[in-house]
Amino acid sequence: MLNFPRSILFAVCASALLVTLPGFASGDTEVWRLDLVSESGDVGPEAFPAWMESNGFKPFSYLLFKRRPEYWRIGPCDGVSQPCLVMQEKDSSSHIIYPFEPGVAVGDTLAVELAYRVKLQAQGAQLNQKDKEDAPLRIFLSFRTKDDLLHLALTDSAAHAAGTVAKSERKPDNIRYYMLPDRSEADGYQTASFPVKTIFQQAFGPGDPGELVAIGIKSDSNNLGGESLTYLKTLRLVR
Repeated sequence: MLNFPRSILFAVCASALLVTLPGFASGDTEVWRLDLVSESGDVGPEAFPAWMESNGFKPFSYLLFKRRPEYWRIGPCDGVSQPCLVMQEKDSSSHIIYPFEPGVAVGDTLAVELAYRVKLQAQGAQLNQKDKEDAPLRIFLSFRTKDDLLHLALTDSAAHAAGTVAKSERKPDNIRYYMLPDRSEADGYQTASFPVKTIFQQAFGPGDPGELVAIGIKSDSNNLGGESLTYLKTLRLVR
C-alpha cells in the first residue's frame, strides 16, 4: 500500500533533453541532492540499506514491516562514467524516504531536476489499477499543507501520456501520479526539470503546497511480476 501515515512520517522526520513547463525558469541554487559518491566506490545490495540510512534515508514503514530495497545498489551508470543509483526489481518493491527537518518552503521557484534511464520494466502496468500498479521509477514528494499530508509522485510509465495525472485506486485518496515525459532516444537518459508548485496544483488543484517534508524514491514490479531496471543519475532540488 503506497501510503505515508502521518505518525510514521514524523516519527522518522526524508543532458539531451531539458523539459520545463511554460513560464518557468529554474535557477541554479541547489537546495538538496542525492549524493551517490561513496568512499568505497560501488555499494552492493547487501550494503545498500546501511549506506541508505547513513546518508539520511529511511526505509518505507507501514504497519509491522519496513520495506528496504533488496536489489538496489550504487554502481556505474549504464553507458556513462559516473555513479548511478541502480534500481533493480525482481517481482519486488522498494521505497526509500528522505525526510526534511525542517520542511522546505516550496514557494514559486523550487524545482526537481532528475536524469534517469529505464532499461527494463514490467509489462502491462497501469497506475490507476491497484493490481497493476508497477513502475520502474517514482520520485515521491510529500507536502504538509494546511489541511492534509499529500503525496505527488513523478512517475515513469509507458501506459500513460506525459504530463497527465493518474489517481491510485488505493486509499486514502492523497496520492497522485504525475507522468514523466516520454523517454529521450538521444543518449538513453531522460533529463528533466519540474516546477514543484505548478505540478502540485495540476495534480491537486489550486492551493498552497505548504512545505515539502520528504522526498522518496520507489520502483516496483511486484504486482505484475517480472523485473525492472532503472539507472538514476541525478536527483536534485534547486531554486
